This record gives sequence, structure tokens and C-alpha cells, in this order.
Amino acid sequence: MDKKNVLLYSFSIILSAALEMVFGTAFMVNDKYGLNEKTGSMNWLCTMFFLAAGVMSIFFVLYSTAYYVRTKNKDYSLLLMLGSSRKFIFKFFSVEFLFIYAFSVVLGILAGGLFSALLLFILGLFQYLAAVSVPDVVQVIKLVMKGKLMLFLLEYPLVLLYFCKRNLSEMRLREMKKEGRHNRTCFLVIGGIVLITASMRLLRRSGLPYRFISMGICLVGVYMVMSYGGSLVLMLLKLFQNFYYKHMVTLNEFYYQFKRNCRLLFIMLVLNFAVLYFTGGSVISQMPEDVDSPVYPYGFVGVLQDGGMKDMAREMVGGDGIEIPAVKGSLYNGTVVFGISDRDYSRLTPQELRLGDTEAVWINESTASMERPEFICFGEEDVFVVTKRKNEIVFGTEKPDCLREFAVLPEAAIADYQEEAYSIFAKKGSLQKEFEQYGYCFQENEADLFWRCAFLKDADENMAYVRIISIFAGVFCIFSCFGIFALKLQGDMPLLNQKYRILYHIGMSERSIYKAMSSEYRKLMEIPVVLSLLLSGVYMAAEMTGMDTAFEDFICKYIPFQIIFVGFNVLYFCWIKRVVLKKNTKIIINE
Repeated sequence: MDKKNVLLYSFSIILSAALEMVFGTAFMVNDKYGLNEKTGSMNWLCTMFFLAAGVMSIFFVLYSTAYYVRTKNKDYSLLLMLGSSRKFIFKFFSVEFLFIYAFSVVLGILAGGLFSALLLFILGLFQYLAAVSVPDVVQVIKLVMKGKLMLFLLEYPLVLLYFCKRNLSEMRLREMKKEGRHNRTCFLVIGGIVLITASMRLLRRSGLPYRFISMGICLVGVYMVMSYGGSLVLMLLKLFQNFYYKHMVTLNEFYYQFKRNCRLLFIMLVLNFAVLYFTGGSVISQMPEDVDSPVYPYGFVGVLQDGGMKDMAREMVGGDGIEIPAVKGSLYNGTVVFGISDRDYSRLTPQELRLGDTEAVWINESTASMERPEFICFGEEDVFVVTKRKNEIVFGTEKPDCLREFAVLPEAAIADYQEEAYSIFAKKGSLQKEFEQYGYCFQENEADLFWRCAFLKDADENMAYVRIISIFAGVFCIFSCFGIFALKLQGDMPLLNQKYRILYHIGMSERSIYKAMSSEYRKLMEIPVVLSLLLSGVYMAAEMTGMDTAFEDFICKYIPFQIIFVGFNVLYFCWIKRVVLKKNTKIIINE
């Protein structure tokens, strides 16, 4: 076995299994702790980070498998030339492949267990005490092993099919023919640019689903540009003959280095993007304060029927609160709907609204993903057609559970429909004192009320939990990128030493060799970092613009986070230069 190639392949499987262990433990703690939906988009942020990093780890395994199989072509071709049968080579490869895979999965589970224990320890430091039992750990390990088994069953037939279709004795000739294909496929760069442009246009639409669809399209476009853009640039540079011939060696060297490693660089790009966008978003995000909104000043909501709880609610809200009549109806699919009059809606908000006899306005900022209703029924004959849909947060921070589905109806309809009398109580200002005094009474009677102060307190605690998870996963992904780059550099060392040893013998100085190697790998490391900075900056700016906090938060919070991220990469590359490249230069000179 080639120790260095096996190391790269094993590392990808170890990384994937470790990530799944950490994510499985995090989701288990998440369920036990009860993160639920109180963090709003932060819960989405954490979940999408896990999905992005997990999917990319799988793609890294598939890439490293293809890389490892290509490195074995020479060995298997030699076995064929020595008289071995193709059946024997299949058996040989199967044993080797299975051994590496099983060994790496075991190491990955062990590494994931250590990282999961570290995660639980960090959560404990922040008073998030989550005890994970032995059956829970066994359950996570079973899930990881099932996932790795499914991936193995996917990879193994593909690898065998690869060898069945390949004439291994003519591998070199096939590789030479493959070199010219990029010159004929540069037009795919135009398709990649079109996809990137389309993703930017899609990003203008508000809503989380559009953002992630745009992100996927953009990454596909970036991959196409990275795969074939280098050959297009090289062809364009050849038109400027003086410049091209002056820098011909440098340009071609960089082009072939980039082309050979573009898939690996793309994986590093996506992992860096996940760190910058998801971890960066969790770090700079913050929950709103418990203050009244100038547009929607009523932060407390209670929906109560006639009874003793109504009298208590009136006593609690006092003179500066309001009581709004409400009726209870349903959609065509049976979903319960509360309705208020257009006059009362104008009392809650500064907007004037006047509706016709059968008109209705659907307020659905928290149900944008559900199928939108066309009509609302408040009786056998009382049917109201939805003429407008509004995405707005009427009651302060977030729409309460008791009012996730409600509509605005004509005032006459509310007055005429009195079969079930409900009241919506709302009040301005922070209700911390009222919550401490009256909160337990409403809870004991199972009254459906919404307390903004309690909601924000729980959400702030849950956001801290999400930040810890996201930062932990982000650091894990950063070090994974560093490990990928180190393995790539280690695999290049034999060819690198051979190339620069020849250059040294024909007169290249030690300082020039060190400088050339540093420049070569600095460029390869800069590409995913710079592209991830640009992509994450665009998507974060779009998200902040939708939240009306773009300039202040982007300049004062997100850019410093990007600078810290770049600083980590600069420190890592400085370490690579001192420890690896400088030592390798000495080896080249001494030999």
C-alpha cells in the first residue's frame, strides 16, 4: 500500500465518521435540551450547517476514493503485465479496500467519540448539563455504521465498474488523451457564469428556501467555473504572446496544479463557506431586546374564552392594554383560524385597513411555507375570500403559537358572528413583573398566552446553545480543511522534491526554491479562502439587508469575523512554510 495515498483516503473516511458522530450527539442533546423552534432562524442555521458539512464530508469521501483508485492504476497495471488475472486483481483490491474502509470507520468512531465528549464538556462549562447514556452512544454509533455501510455499498460497485471498463495497460495513453479535453469544454464556463448570475437574481427574493436554492445553484456554477475556467484563462493569455512566453513556465505550472486539485479545492471552498456563513451567522446574530416596536407596539398576546381567566387578564393588562374581540373558524383543510376585525387590526398597527363584506386578509408570517388558503369559513354561510396575504409580525417578536393562523375580516362579520366569543388581550411594554405575578396562574389553568419576556429569555439561552454547537462544528471544519491541505502537500512531496532537485542542479538557489514552493502552495490555499470570503459576504449581506441591519452589523460584526478567519489561515500557512516547506528545501539541497 502507498502510505501517503492511503492516509488521504483514510482521513476522508475518518473525518466523515467523526462528523456524523459529533452531529448525532449534538442532535441528541438538542432533543433532550428542548431547543425546539424558539430560536427562529437560528435553529435553521444550526441544522443547515450540520447538513452542509455532513454532505461535503461525503463528497470528500467520494473524491478521495476516486483519487485513491487512480493512484492504484499503476500497481494494477504492473500486476497485469506480470501475468495476474483481472479476477485476482479484483480480489486483491476488494480485500485492500475493505480493510482500509473498516479500519478508517473504527478510527472515525473513536475520534468522533472524543470530539463528542469534548462537545459535552464545553456545553457543561456553559451550564448546559446534558447527560448522554450508554444506550444513546450506542444508538449514535449504529447510525454512523449504517451510514458508512450505505456509502460503502455505493462506492464498491462503482469502483469495480471503473476497473471493468478500464484497459489498465493503456492507462497512460488514456491520461494523455484526457489532457486535451479541457480545451474543448471551456464553453462550460459560460454555463457556470449563467448559473452564478441566476443564483444572484434568485437571491433578491426574500425567504429562507430561496436563499438555500440560490446557494446550491451558485456552488454548482462555481464548480463549473473552477473546473474549466483555468483552461479558458490560459487560452486567452496565449493571445498575448509576449506576456505568455515571458511567464509561460509559471502560468502552465499553476494551471496544471490547479486543474489537478480543483475538486479538492472546491471541497475546501465549501467547508470554508460553511464556516463563514453558518458559524459567522450564529456568532454575529443576536435576539431582539424586550422593547416595544414603534410599528407593532403590542408585545403580549393572550387568546381567552369567557370565564375567570378573562377577568384576570383584564386586571393584569390594566388601562394601557387592549381587549380585541375574535372569532374562531377554519380553513378548507380543517386548520383552526382566529379572525379579528379590520378596525381592531388598525388599532394594533399604524396601518389603515378597510375590507369589503366578503373579503379577508391572511396574516401568515410564520406559515409562509404552508399551502396558502383561498377562502376562510366561519360558518356554513360565512365564507370569506382571501384577497391579500401579509408577511408581518404584528405582535412584536414572533407570532405566538395561539395565533399562528389568523386573519382580518370586515368589522360587521365579527359583530354578527358570536357563537364562540374569544378575546385577544395585548399590552405595551415589558411584562416581566406581570409574568412573575400572574404567569403561574395562567399556566395552571392551561390558558394559551404569549409572554414576550419569557420567550426572549428562552430564545437567548437557546441561541447560546446554537452558538456553542456552530462554533464547535466550525472549528472542526476549519481543522479538517487544514488537514486536507496538509495531506495534499504531503502527497505532493515526492514529485515536488524531484522537480526542484533538478532545478537546483541547473543553478536555482536555495532561497529561490523555498520562495517558489511557498508561492505555489500559497496560491492554492488562497483560492478557496478568497472565493469563500466573496460568496459568504454576498449571502450574509443579502440576509442582513432583509433584516434591515446590513450596514452596521456587516461592517462592525461580520467583517471582523472574516478577518479572524483569514488570520487563522495565515497563521496556518506560516506554520506550513516554517515546518514543512523550509524543512523540505533543506532535504532537497542536502541530497
